[in-house]
Amino acid sequence: MTALKTTLIGILALAQLGGSAVPVHAQSMMKEDKMMAPAGAMVKHSFRKAEAPVSGSFMVKKEGGKQMLVLSSDFKTNDMAPDLKVIFSPSAIPLASTKAPGYPLKAGSYTILASLKSASGAQSYVIPASIDLSKQGSVLIWCKKFNATMAWAPLKP
Repeated sequence: MTALKTTLIGILALAQLGGSAVPVHAQSMMKEDKMMAPAGAMVKHSFRKAEAPVSGSFMVKKEGGKQMLVLSSDFKTNDMAPDLKVIFSPSAIPLASTKAPGYPLKAGSYTILASLKSASGAQSYVIPASIDLSKQGSVLIWCKKFNATMAWAPLKP
């Protein structure tokens, strides 16, 4: 039995007995386990509305030795917007210095990953080694033609 299972069994036993104290070690393990996702996935995040309604989420995972950005099957953004791109911003709150309704971005304040394959549905993008995710704070869906941000999500919890 792994240490995690043993700890979780202990926590469940405490809960059934009315105990409310959870050891710090157990809290740490629960947090790590909660953040782990299947098949090498790192963390899953939901997109947030900027200019356009949005649904869905993304995750960054390792696949075949490469890092991948994977959009969920329920992903959807404005299908009328032209020239949509998937970009990274070093800011965890990239729209803080922009103004509605378009949320324009300053040149040089982002890194383009790829053109969005589709305004809806599951899709994957290889993240090249030249993009250091530790220096990125968020993922955005951005219309290059009109410099308008459709949606965004933080990379870190």
